[in-house]
Amino acid sequence: MAEQQAVSSLEDIWIHQQDLNRRAGFDTAGLGQSLVDALKAGELAEDSPLRVRLGKAIKNYIDAMSSECHELQGCLAWKHWYREAKQGRQYELQDIQNARVEAIDMLFFWVSICQILGLSPRDVYRLYAAKLEINHKRQDEKRSQADHADHESENRSVL
Repeated sequence: MAEQQAVSSLEDIWIHQQDLNRRAGFDTAGLGQSLVDALKAGELAEDSPLRVRLGKAIKNYIDAMSSECHELQGCLAWKHWYREAKQGRQYELQDIQNARVEAIDMLFFWVSICQILGLSPRDVYRLYAAKLEINHKRQDEKRSQADHADHESENRSVL
């Protein structure tokens, strides 16, 4: 069993996830660095083989994260035909401890996806702050879901 790793920041999580992925045979950080390097050099053409490698890696982690989402859903009484739903308790959180662990499992895959996309913890903080501003604006303007497509270009301003 691996020794207990110190984790006190998002930066630590990034390092540990990078090491865990390498141990499993996946160099998410290296792939992300390839993306960053290609972007800086202006060498990421639409037909670049790197785009395919990135897409496959992201798809693998999306599938894994999706599985964890389903496992989290399994912690809820979500089936409408069971007793809980008939008693008005549909979606009751039944297994809190496992739900917490499933949420952390999702974090493992989310960090891996960020690494593949060449995002550092600093990038995450910066992009979150920019997107948070957009989301507040969207709520302040009382937009509807039908308005979403008209404003999707706002995401292009998140740098």
